[in-house]
Amino acid sequence: MSAEDHSGAYKKVLIALLVLTVVTVWISTIHFGRAGNITVGLLVAVIKASLVTLIFMHMKWEKKWWLSFVLFPVLLVMIIIFSNFADTGLNDDFTTPALEKIPHAGSSSGAKH
Repeated sequence: MSAEDHSGAYKKVLIALLVLTVVTVWISTIHFGRAGNITVGLLVAVIKASLVTLIFMHMKWEKKWWLSFVLFPVLLVMIIIFSNFADTGLNDDFTTPALEKIPHAGSSSGAKH
């Protein structure tokens, strides 16, 4: 790690993170559809995580072989997330409460089964 002063970079990243947080909150009020909102939210989150990793964790100034130690766990997490898409894609768009799925469970008439 170098002994250079990176305080200017820290201040710029802090301002960028604050601005991106405001952008995230603002974008959450706009409806892009379910996939669009997830995509935009993940995009902003990846940008913020990249800034933190590169600047605050000093990865920008480290030797490049350290990048493999950072990217390997990210790759594993992405494999886990994307391998679950097939399962979550089969779920209903709207969850149905359990009592509505059971016949006569939600009725108050006291009908016998």
